[in-house]
Amino acid sequence: MTAAASTQRTAALFVAGAVVGTLLDRIHVAAGVLWYARPVLAGQAVWVPLVFGVGALLLMSGHVIFPPPERPATPATLVVPALGLLLAYLATAALADRPFTLALVLVIAWLVRVLREPTADKLAVATAFGLGGPFFEAALSATGGFFYRRPDILGVPVWLPALYLHVSLLTRQIALVWP
Repeated sequence: MTAAASTQRTAALFVAGAVVGTLLDRIHVAAGVLWYARPVLAGQAVWVPLVFGVGALLLMSGHVIFPPPERPATPATLVVPALGLLLAYLATAALADRPFTLALVLVIAWLVRVLREPTADKLAVATAFGLGGPFFEAALSATGGFFYRRPDILGVPVWLPALYLHVSLLTRQIALVWP
């Protein structure tokens, strides 16, 4: 990959993460799952797109460390994992008042998706995301910029690691489409 192509890929991933992440986060704001101390953009802080853009780049690096073994895929293969993540986000809005049930539902849904074609990289990246993502959010929340309405541990909900499991499947597919 040329330097120009690498820069374009990085920029595209940043923008996609900023836009998609902010829209998914908006589901949480609208459902009252979380709130921002200084909302500016439809209930969200001005820094939210930046965090999701940088987050997308960091999450994609997990697939550099643990690369998928398959050959590159077509963009059409992004539809199912993207819908899976959207459904997981919608579930976090609908079932936020039942955090342990929600966590169980998200884990079972992820297991069903992974067990169809289990690979070591899926498990490694999911573990890294499931631990790292919530710890990052706990640290960010501790700054006072945003808060979950119903935190269970370290300022974040018990279901958050399970949501990151679904993120890992979408970012893995992105890594297969744009290696």
